[in-house]
Amino acid sequence: MMYGLLLPEGGIFNHLSAILAEGFHVAVAQTDVSDSSELENRNWDAVITCVYERLDGDLAWSLGIYASDDVAHHPSEAQLASLVAQRLGAPVFFSWEGGLPWIRTVALPDGGTTLARTTELNDNKSGFAVEAAEASVPGFPRLRVTHLPEVVRAFQIPTPLTDAAVPPCAGDDLGNIRSLLVTWERLGIRMSTNWPPGGWYSALLYKEDLEYRSQLESNLPDIEECRRRQLEAVVSQLDAVYRDLTIDDGGHALSSQLQGKTEDLASLPWYWHRHPSTLGVNAEPGEATYFGIAGSLGIETPEELEDGSGPNDTDRP
Repeated sequence: MMYGLLLPEGGIFNHLSAILAEGFHVAVAQTDVSDSSELENRNWDAVITCVYERLDGDLAWSLGIYASDDVAHHPSEAQLASLVAQRLGAPVFFSWEGGLPWIRTVALPDGGTTLARTTELNDNKSGFAVEAAEASVPGFPRLRVTHLPEVVRAFQIPTPLTDAAVPPCAGDDLGNIRSLLVTWERLGIRMSTNWPPGGWYSALLYKEDLEYRSQLESNLPDIEECRRRQLEAVVSQLDAVYRDLTIDDGGHALSSQLQGKTEDLASLPWYWHRHPSTLGVNAEPGEATYFGIAGSLGIETPEELEDGSGPNDTDRP
C-alpha cells in the first residue's frame, strides 16, 4: 500500500522511523527512511520504506511511504497523516478524497483536519505553494483563511428524483437537462441537510443555481411533448421542495448579499425572489454573506470567492 505525504520545513527525519513503526505496528528495525537518491545504505529488508524528496515552495518534503504485504496493520492515509502530524507537531498535507488534485487535506497537530488549496510551482521548480485554507494551519501565519467554493461544488450529493427521470447514461439530447435537474435537486438537499460538506454556502453559489434553474426553464420547451411532461412533473416536485425551504422576500436578501438592488431581480422568475430559511450572519456593507453559517467566519468579497474556485463538479452544466 502506498502513501503520499507533504510536509513543511522542519526536523523530521530523526523521529520518522519511530513514528512509522508505531503507525504500522512493526519494529523500528523493520523500517527504512532514505533520501530518494540514496541506493547503497538502505535497509532492503524493511517492510516499511519511506523515500523522501526535497521540494521547493511552501511544502519542503515529499514522503513516499510503502507498506509491503507482510505488514498486518495498514492504517488509512488519513490515519497515518494524523499520527505523523501529532508526533512531529507539524501539519501534514495529503490527497483529498473529493477528487480535486489542487485541494489537499491537512492533518493538524491537534488531531483535527482542514482543507487547503495548493498550486504547483512554475519556472521549472518542483513543489507547491499553499494559497488558502479553511482554517488556520500552524507554521503558516500569513495563510489566507477562507471558504473554498470548489469543495462545495465537488461534493457529491445523491439525486434520486433526477436519476429516476433521466438516468446518468442519458444521451446527448437529455444530458444537459439532466445536469440542470441535478443542480436544482441538490440545492434542495443542501438546504435540508445544513449545507454539506462544511455547513455553508455562498450567495454566489446560490445565484449560480438559480441561473441553472432559469436555463432549465428555457430548455424544456425543446423536448418532445410526452417526455417534456414527465420532466415538468419532476421540476414541479423539486420546485415544491425549494418553496418549502425558502422564504419569499421579493429578492431583498439575495440582492443585498450580492451587492445589488432588489429591483434587479424584479423581472426574474419567482425563485429569484426567495432566500433560504436559514441565513448566515449579516455581513458588513460590501461583503458577501454566507448561507448556513452559525457564526462569523472569514468573509470574502464576491470577486475573491470566484478566483481560483476551480471547475464545477461533473454533474453541473
